[in-house]
Amino acid sequence: MRHHRLVDRRWRVLTWVFTICGVLLVPWTGVLVEQLHGHAGQRRFDSSWVGLDVLEAVCLLGVAQLMRRQHRATSPAAAATAAILCMDAWFDTMSAAPQLPYAEALAMACFAELPLAALLAWTAWHSLRWATPREDVITTRAASPATPETTR
Repeated sequence: MRHHRLVDRRWRVLTWVFTICGVLLVPWTGVLVEQLHGHAGQRRFDSSWVGLDVLEAVCLLGVAQLMRRQHRATSPAAAATAAILCMDAWFDTMSAAPQLPYAEALAMACFAELPLAALLAWTAWHSLRWATPREDVITTRAASPATPETTR
C-alpha cells in the first residue's frame, strides 16, 4: 500500500511539473514574439521558434491532462513531446550565434529541455501499463456469458 501511495504522489508531482512547464512556455513565447520586433508574420527562421514553443506548451499541457486521467494515450504523447524537446534543444544549440547566444542555448538545453525530455521519456515508459488491459477486466470478461460487448 505504501508503494502505491508513493507512485501516486510521483505521478501527481510529474503532472504538476508538466503543467507548470507548459504554462511557463506561454510568457516565454511572448518574449520570443517581442524579440522578433514585428517580424512574426514574415518567413524568417526566427519565427519558427515561436511555433515550436507553442507546440511544446500544447504538448506538455496535453500530457499533463492525459496523466490526470491515466489515459492510455499518455505514453505516445509523452514520447512525442520528449522527441520535440530534444529536437528543440538540438536546433537551438546548432543555430545559435557564437558566444553568449550559444551559451544561453546550451544552458537551456542542459538545464531545461533535455531534463524535461528525460522525465517525459520516463513517463512514457512507465505509463505503458495504462495502455494494457488489466487482468481483472480480462478475467471478468472471460467469466461472463457472451454478450455483444465481449464477442467483438
